[in-house]
Amino acid sequence: MKALSLTHQEATREKLLAMAKQIPGAWIGIKIAALLLILEGQRPGWINVVLGLSRMTLERWINGVNQEGTQALIPDPRPGRPTQLTPAVRQRLERDLEKPPREFGLQRASWDGPTLVVHLRKRFEVNVKVRQAQYWLHSLDYSLKRAGYVYLQARAKDARHFRQELKKTVPPSG
Repeated sequence: MKALSLTHQEATREKLLAMAKQIPGAWIGIKIAALLLILEGQRPGWINVVLGLSRMTLERWINGVNQEGTQALIPDPRPGRPTQLTPAVRQRLERDLEKPPREFGLQRASWDGPTLVVHLRKRFEVNVKVRQAQYWLHSLDYSLKRAGYVYLQARAKDARHFRQELKKTVPPSG
């Protein structure tokens, strides 16, 4: 029988773990899988490497279950307003950010906070402030780069010529 293997270029450990962090409930599945591996006798160090966990994270999960039972695996509800960047919006936004803003009728050469605010309002009916849009760009692995201005420096010869011409100008008499 042929051995099973993943051959698609997107099926990497990093991408799969990142996906587990994005999809609601998937991280609980990772916790359960880690604890099942502990019950099967796997070494904690190996589990940490395979699942991309820190030693402290796995210890916290184990101690939580030992003290409170399996209910400890379910995260407490987070305070505050839920994010408007749902997994569906995030996916569509990632595809949009691969294209220049001009393709969406925005008169900018590259994506920045204010441009993204307008795009989110028009395309997704999501209203956020500029700082939140910048945070979303950062969370999608885009970096905000400041414009680099280059000031042209006149050559010494041209500067002397300019000064001479400037001195020759006589104010109009009137």
